[in-house]
Amino acid sequence: MASQCALRTVLISCAICIFLCGILLVNFEEPLNYRYMVQLSKLKFNYVFGSSLQINDSERKRANDSEKTEGDRDCEECTFRHSEEDVIQSVSQLQQCKWHKEEIAAEKFRLELRRCCHAASQCLVTQKNTPVGTKLSYDAEPKKKIKITHPIFTIFPKESAFSSRQYRRCAVIGNGGILLNSSCGAEIDQADFVFRCNLPPMGGNFTQDIGTKTNLVTANPSIIAQRYAELHDRRKPFFNNLTVYDEALLLLPAFSYTKNTVLCFRALYTLQDFQAKQKVVFFNPVYLNNLTKFWLSKGIQVNRLSTGIMVVSIAIELCEEVWIYGFWPFGKNVDGKVMSHHYFDNLQPKPDIHSMPSEFHQLLQMHSKGIIKLQMAQCEADSEETGNI
Repeated sequence: MASQCALRTVLISCAICIFLCGILLVNFEEPLNYRYMVQLSKLKFNYVFGSSLQINDSERKRANDSEKTEGDRDCEECTFRHSEEDVIQSVSQLQQCKWHKEEIAAEKFRLELRRCCHAASQCLVTQKNTPVGTKLSYDAEPKKKIKITHPIFTIFPKESAFSSRQYRRCAVIGNGGILLNSSCGAEIDQADFVFRCNLPPMGGNFTQDIGTKTNLVTANPSIIAQRYAELHDRRKPFFNNLTVYDEALLLLPAFSYTKNTVLCFRALYTLQDFQAKQKVVFFNPVYLNNLTKFWLSKGIQVNRLSTGIMVVSIAIELCEEVWIYGFWPFGKNVDGKVMSHHYFDNLQPKPDIHSMPSEFHQLLQMHSKGIIKLQMAQCEADSEETGNI
């Protein structure tokens, strides 16, 4: 018995050594596969945020240092360290650095994303990019296909709503608890185009923090199934609740999973029957597959990208400037105060579907390079930036 225990101890020790050596050998810009790290949540954050993150790299420095105003920090000094606590502390440090859009970096990233995915013409299924007879593969179930018949074809828009548009400033709104008491509503409403995710509650006490404007809102089919009984006998409440989004596009993943298709079609027919102002459009699975490959090349290894990073990707292509709110994977804010998972509830996501720490790491990298602006604290209603919008 003693020899068995000793052998077990040796084996465990060897396994730990092999695991740690593997971490040391891996480039820290490449996140690990989180399916094998369910019980190692601390190590996940240590690993994902292990690399130093320069706030502005040397080749992107401002051309004239005289542009720095009093109170600006030298952002070359801001770096990100290892643990979750260190990341939050470093984010607090980052907030002392005034954000500046870096035109060259933003345009370079936009062009790279456009070459891969071309959101303007490809992010939505249309009659132009998906003709009758197409055998469309589901992006989350690639072995399964749906043949586009004429009846299905007729429900697609003739062309993308975005094909000929370029917006100056867009706001992408996540549902993180960091939005609560943020006072970001007025700033959000001043954006030219506002994206929201997963039918978030609006109005009432939330208005000051999240605003009222919506131009596009996504919906997870599971939300429709749970809240509205799969639209069998709760069609009117679905229509009524969507009125808060005014004339927004309702973006649905009809071709991600086979089980989604009928439910998403039913949502479209429901809104048509009630002559709703909202227009239903569907994610193009071809676009989503290309987008997954793009972010994989940047280090996001995950079963499925979150809706948030999908929408951010669309916004980067369509908008000259992208400001992001409500994206925050931590259970406390920069002041160490515990907060809810969402601004409206504390319901936790299912594990091992998305890689929120890894996605947040990418957003933080882009923020630091001036590609996007990531809001990580309260908004200043009378700030100079807001006033110049």
